[in-house]
Amino acid sequence: MPLFFSALLALLLVALSALFLGRWLVVRLATKWCQRKLQAELKIGSFFWIQNVSLKFQQHQQTVEIDSLWISSKLLSHDLPHYVALCFGEVRIRTDLQKVSGLFAPFSQSTGVHQKELSFSPSLLKIFCQLFSIHVDSINIMVLKVATSESLWHIQIRDSSFLLDSDGKRLKCEVSLSQINSKVLKSGQLEDTCLAELSLALKLCLEVGIRSRQLKAITVDVWTLHAELHEGLFHSQLLRQGPGVASKPVPCSEVIENLAEPTLPGLYLLQQLPDQIKVKMEITSVVLSMNSQKRHLNWTLKLLHFLYHRDEDQLPLRSFTANSDMAQMSTELLLKDGLLLSQSRQRIVCLNSLKASVQVTTIDLAASLVLNTCIIHYRHLEFSHWLHMLALETQGSSSSVLKQTKRRSV
Repeated sequence: MPLFFSALLALLLVALSALFLGRWLVVRLATKWCQRKLQAELKIGSFFWIQNVSLKFQQHQQTVEIDSLWISSKLLSHDLPHYVALCFGEVRIRTDLQKVSGLFAPFSQSTGVHQKELSFSPSLLKIFCQLFSIHVDSINIMVLKVATSESLWHIQIRDSSFLLDSDGKRLKCEVSLSQINSKVLKSGQLEDTCLAELSLALKLCLEVGIRSRQLKAITVDVWTLHAELHEGLFHSQLLRQGPGVASKPVPCSEVIENLAEPTLPGLYLLQQLPDQIKVKMEITSVVLSMNSQKRHLNWTLKLLHFLYHRDEDQLPLRSFTANSDMAQMSTELLLKDGLLLSQSRQRIVCLNSLKASVQVTTIDLAASLVLNTCIIHYRHLEFSHWLHMLALETQGSSSSVLKQTKRRSV
């Protein structure tokens, strides 16, 4: 018996030593890979468990920190959708928006990586999707220099999950975010310190073709969306069009060519959309706040439902324009219980329901609009301050463009 226990103890020590050696080797390889490929420094605080993980991009001033990382099973938690789950504690991300463009430079410089090397087996992908899922307790994202050099964008996400599903032809990605709180802050004494606020719950589902690697379907579900847009947001650089984005003169030959082959506006955009789009928003509230005049507008909407479906396999509508056909498609928009109120709770717009639909078949195009009880009471005192502010913004942007054109001419 003593010999048996000594042999068992020796095997246990060998197993623990192999485990620690294997963990040290994996961490070492991961650290070297991050330094070589990502040009980042990887640190793991605890040796026995994966805790206090830190990934720092020194050149771009970006940091990713993870408090804890563990693997759970459906045997331990019956709420998990798959058998094995990769769980994260609190994830903190800090980045600088002005230096984020250089982050993906190491990936673009990599040579010898071809599309064939990145291919994967659909059967292995299907097994992987049925076994694993990713769950994160909370995510804190801080983005610096969003609008100006003294601005901050803070995003907090709670109880998020990431699921994959595949049938061999399509890859379905489902992201569920229980609560999202976001603020855009700006340091200043005279202006608004908070430019915008947003809170909502979101569920996003994407379907991608495995062979074509193109987006096939999008489904977005939003609950309890509340947004506040303050006066300082309209004065910031986020909504101002830079002088470099000015429209360039179009050559005369291109104008004549476009006139010779007319196309319907927006038809190219419809062709670039996925085959299916579903958007559903419940209990939406948007507030436009003007603190200098102590005025605000409050828009609430109980339901927004948008559906878009295109069928490329069926025969299209022939010769819809001079140089293109239109595929069979159907679009539907539904709005219910919309209400626009002033700060004195006076009704400006009251909408019971609005339903618009467009359907394209092989032989014709049909459209319908059903409006039920829409009351509009325009109050000039409620909109005069907003119109005056927008007029000043357009004058300021046009004057800046004229000054730069004069400098160029000189």
